[in-house]
Amino acid sequence: MDLQERLRLIIRQPTEEIITKVELEEKLKTGEKLRHYIGYEISGLLHLGQLLTTFKIADLQKAGVETSVLLADFHTVINNKLGGDVEFIRKVALKYFQKAVEIGITMGGGDPKKTKFILASEIYNNDYWASVIKIGKETTLSRSLRSISIMGRKETEGIPTAWVLYPLMQAADIFYQNLNIAHAGLDQRRIHVVAREVGEKLAGYKPLALHNHMLLGLHKPPVWPVPEKKDDNWQEYKMSKSVKGSAVYVNDSIEDIKSKVNKAFCPNEAEYNPVLDWVKHLVFAPQLSGSFEISRDKKYGGDLEFSSYDEVKVAFLNGKLHPSDLKSGLSEFVVDLLKPFRDEFKGSKIVEELKQKVTR
Repeated sequence: MDLQERLRLIIRQPTEEIITKVELEEKLKTGEKLRHYIGYEISGLLHLGQLLTTFKIADLQKAGVETSVLLADFHTVINNKLGGDVEFIRKVALKYFQKAVEIGITMGGGDPKKTKFILASEIYNNDYWASVIKIGKETTLSRSLRSISIMGRKETEGIPTAWVLYPLMQAADIFYQNLNIAHAGLDQRRIHVVAREVGEKLAGYKPLALHNHMLLGLHKPPVWPVPEKKDDNWQEYKMSKSVKGSAVYVNDSIEDIKSKVNKAFCPNEAEYNPVLDWVKHLVFAPQLSGSFEISRDKKYGGDLEFSSYDEVKVAFLNGKLHPSDLKSGLSEFVVDLLKPFRDEFKGSKIVEELKQKVTR
């Protein structure tokens, strides 16, 4: 595979940003081994926004990148997800989350056997904690506090001291494993910038930062219209497990999927419209390369088929595609997309346990 094809795979949708493309091109030209990781907090059932990141793992594999997944059990405890029950968190990580991510990689055209899965607590030793301390010495307290947005938290909340460790640990995860591509959602940008700034001094290199598009939540945002600058309040707009009705989980029932999508916020615009956002980044994800079919009664014009996102957007904005038809088509697509998860986890005890822990 030539350099340009490897580059295309790495930077195509759902990649939203790479820091920096010039550095990536240089590494590809010199033949430097690219070693990637993405960390997942084990906060409950996998949702569609997280599923999207697995498609990028598949792209990276195709581009010859060594891929790895960190099942971040200690981070989950710090963030008090799943009640901070470390034994249950580890059980979910190994019996559910890893398998769900593997299904996503397969859906994206990759091979899960080529991705290394690591339970975070199993690599933590004295050298690791020494890295955390070194990074902390190079980072101001105010900057660490600003970085807690990676946890879906705000500085204004009551802050347990352990929260300050979270961004330091995330940076240490990169250097301790000697990785040069840090992959996450765009909301992780701040800590990746910190890692790049301290990396040269502490580890002798600056990791690349690959930021995934974050699917919008189905809910209406708390401030409408959405301000041009979101700053770091991504949790108010992205798909979130903490906002009721915002997320579709890969294990949702067919009825729940249709109900959530049909209730989705869908304004007559494309700039901030979660339904169109899902069509663009899921239906027309290049890893899936499909078309978009919408079933309609003949009296409303009959069935529709679209071959590109732009066709859908124009039809919607011109009033030729009604919001209810758009939602109906999207819900049917999502139902079909998530069939492998329904099949794999049918009757799963761990999924039922998770559903008891997570109410949204």
